Amino acid sequence: MVVLAASITTRAGKAILSRQFREITKDRVLELLSNFQSLVANLSSEHTFVEDEHVRYVYKPFDDYYIILITNRQSNIIQDLSTLNLFAQTVNSTLNSYEESEMYDNAFEILSSFDEIVVMGYKENLSITQVNTYLSMESHEERIQEIIERNKEFEATEERKRRAKEIARREQERKMGINPTDFSVPVSNFTPGNDPNIANAYNSYYSHASPAAQESYLKSQAPIEDLSGRAGEGHGSRGMKLGGNSRRNIVKPSRPAVSSASRPQEPDENVPDNNGILILIKETVNAEITRDGAISSSELKGVLELRINDRELAHAKLKLNDSVQVKDRSLQFKTHPNIDKNAFLSTKVIGLRDSEKAFPSNDKSLGVLRWRKVGSADDKTLVPLDISTWVSPSNEQEGVFEVTVEYEVNPDYEQPIEEILFTIPVYTENCSINTENNESNACIISIDEELGISIKVDPISPGSSGVFGFNIESGDEDALFPLNIDFAHTESNGKSITGMGINNVISSREEDRALPYDIITSLKSEEYVVV
Repeated sequence: MVVLAASITTRAGKAILSRQFREITKDRVLELLSNFQSLVANLSSEHTFVEDEHVRYVYKPFDDYYIILITNRQSNIIQDLSTLNLFAQTVNSTLNSYEESEMYDNAFEILSSFDEIVVMGYKENLSITQVNTYLSMESHEERIQEIIERNKEFEATEERKRRAKEIARREQERKMGINPTDFSVPVSNFTPGNDPNIANAYNSYYSHASPAAQESYLKSQAPIEDLSGRAGEGHGSRGMKLGGNSRRNIVKPSRPAVSSASRPQEPDENVPDNNGILILIKETVNAEITRDGAISSSELKGVLELRINDRELAHAKLKLNDSVQVKDRSLQFKTHPNIDKNAFLSTKVIGLRDSEKAFPSNDKSLGVLRWRKVGSADDKTLVPLDISTWVSPSNEQEGVFEVTVEYEVNPDYEQPIEEILFTIPVYTENCSINTENNESNACIISIDEELGISIKVDPISPGSSGVFGFNIESGDEDALFPLNIDFAHTESNGKSITGMGINNVISSREEDRALPYDIITSLKSEEYVVV
């Protein structure tokens, strides 16, 4: 069969919608529809088709309208009627009422369904369920793109706020009489030295600077002759040591919080044992919390990684838990290009597009699924650790603040939180833990000129809370923030914040054959700050 066009007209002959599947002009379609009206008017009874000397009209009346297929006369009438019935079903599923205005409002959806049914004049072997599925998938992708655009706007707004805070902090330092030249070296004479963190920070900054600033910075990397005639190696060897020994008891200007990604990395933990199939569910959380505990913003990112070390187990499919909502609009799922996305969306199964192929069995981690969720303001579902702070000036020492930090595991999170580290972005040796207010067994583990003061506390169990206090010398209260929090937790068969989990692993060749597997779930913070 060859379908030339599909149209919807009123019984009076007015064309509402029409889709041409062959090279045929609009005027020719209107002429054919006009001929159809004259042929139908001459019929004495209801028929399902009518012909003229050039084409055949297969039609179906509904309410005050006709849905018409224009085909050639050699077309199979049985197939034409089947196609017409499918067109009618898609129109009925799209419209709530047969109003002309509603047809215009839903014209795009109706014509899109026509394009799914007939391609280049030939009918596709589809059912109404498949047509609706294909259309909803296209809409789903569009909604995801809209969410991504909104997130970009949100991130840009947060970046503007961060820069405004930095400008305000510098203005505060200026009012306090802190001379910037006391703590920094002119840019044109600066060499980052051997510290990779400092070098990366300067390279990142100047990559977004003006062309003139970039040129000045590049020139500064060349060896510079100092007054004694030697190259500028002295600056490079000392790096960013600010102020020297004579200033070790002076409070340095606060610095923005340093995320865990930029902190000195500890040696990697031992790679977990793999008994055949190992599934790693890794999630990282970002959050910005106000000093009184309100949630300003939150974000969670996750990845599901697969490790296989046995070739016999490489033909595998992963069935997700029923609790995983793959069509949840608030979650942005993205599958690996080799994963069957249709099967993932319809049956919650993660498997290869080609069932004859196998996953790599080289015991290397392969990310097969990623997800991302952004929480709204005051939404605590993505925040595993609630934190609030209390700051007051000390009555005993001028320029010293008494700080109390309270934290609690979110009731919705059922796993303990370990390796908790609080970092205050101030460098001073006048800092001590308040022993009378230390339920968390807090202790100062490092005082660093670049990162600030790091305080470690004991792990905390679900449903528990902790509190500790410390006294610290600082120019003002705002210099103590943003307070950065690092934490991490890893557990076998643990529960993910988003409910991500595996129900079963089966063979892609023998679907009734279950395969052995292990699961490790981990959660860590990326940029978790109190501002």
